[in-house]
Amino acid sequence: MHLINSNNTRAAAERELAAARAELASLGETASPSRLERALERLQAAQDALALAA
Repeated sequence: MHLINSNNTRAAAERELAAARAELASLGETASPSRLERALERLQAAQDALALAA
């Protein structure tokens, strides 16, 4: 059971990381500094979650 939960957690972390990267890539030059900061924070959180799930 633990292995299944671990795999699900890792898969969710990988999906969130992909979504965070896509969000950051989609921001254009006109994105506000606060929007950019939030996207970078999301990316960092997703990377941290993936590291914990590994």
